[in-house]
Amino acid sequence: MLSSPGRVQFLLLCLQLSPYVSSTQVYSFDDLFHGKTGHYESTVDSSLINVNESVTFWLYTKERSNDSRRMVPDNPKSLVSSGFDGSKPTKILIHGWLGDSEKADSVCLVLKTEYFALYDYNVVCVDWSVMAFDFSYFTARMRCKEIGNYVAVMINTMTENTPQSNDDIHIIGFSMGAHIAGYTGKRLEGKLQRITGLDPAKPMFSMKRPAERLDRTDARFVDVVHTTSLVLGQHKSIGIIDFFPNGGNTKQPGCGYEYVYGEVCSHYKAYQFYARSIRSKDEFKSIKCNKWEDFKESKCEDSEYYTYLGESANISLSGNYYLSVV
Repeated sequence: MLSSPGRVQFLLLCLQLSPYVSSTQVYSFDDLFHGKTGHYESTVDSSLINVNESVTFWLYTKERSNDSRRMVPDNPKSLVSSGFDGSKPTKILIHGWLGDSEKADSVCLVLKTEYFALYDYNVVCVDWSVMAFDFSYFTARMRCKEIGNYVAVMINTMTENTPQSNDDIHIIGFSMGAHIAGYTGKRLEGKLQRITGLDPAKPMFSMKRPAERLDRTDARFVDVVHTTSLVLGQHKSIGIIDFFPNGGNTKQPGCGYEYVYGEVCSHYKAYQFYARSIRSKDEFKSIKCNKWEDFKESKCEDSEYYTYLGESANISLSGNYYLSVV
């Protein structure tokens, strides 16, 4: 059971996120503690929920950018029926707790739209909303490894039955989805080309060993974007490259002071910035630096040590990178 400070922190988390869930009614701490988020009051033992029945993979292609087709792990025929093209790069997008892959402002659909504006990729949205909506944060956190392993099964199905290789695959996870991506990478022994963590969730992950959260060893290149510094997101460096737009601090530009000084709004900025970077990389030029204060005072290393937050990050570099962005 959580200590009193832990319960308070989790209550803050729930109160911050709950307004972002449509039709959600939250009346007490226990409502969210036990997973009653208004979607429906879950009376099902979460241990009885099978990942292979509740996690779905939806493929979008440039030709069918608004028409998703389902892919099924361990079912090569589903690759054919979905239109998956193993000769093209693949982006795998994973939402966070209380998220889904269907709303227009979800990480999946926002990034999918930006990618198809320029590229011809396979875009796979991982939908684990059954667990993300109807069970507590604690329960969802405890199922992350299982979900991540299931994503790895999907990837193996792709690489074993098509020309697709691990070099072609980039997983992007938001919030708790970043840690699910980390578990996927561990299951695949760090052989994936790239994993991007967008403001990886902090509660129940911040003190964990690398084996229990996203870590720099989970892929050949792991980049992390930090946009909060209070409750929701990790603020410490856990990737090969860690980006800190505006110092990685709450509150980010455009965010008000509601929901704990704009923490929720700032959390969502992680994938909004990433989406913008796909078509506008020059907005996200980042300088290697020791800390935000040094960046603001132009005390960083030689300005040649720069890269771009987001899609165009230089995979040969490492360290902490800072930038100002509006």
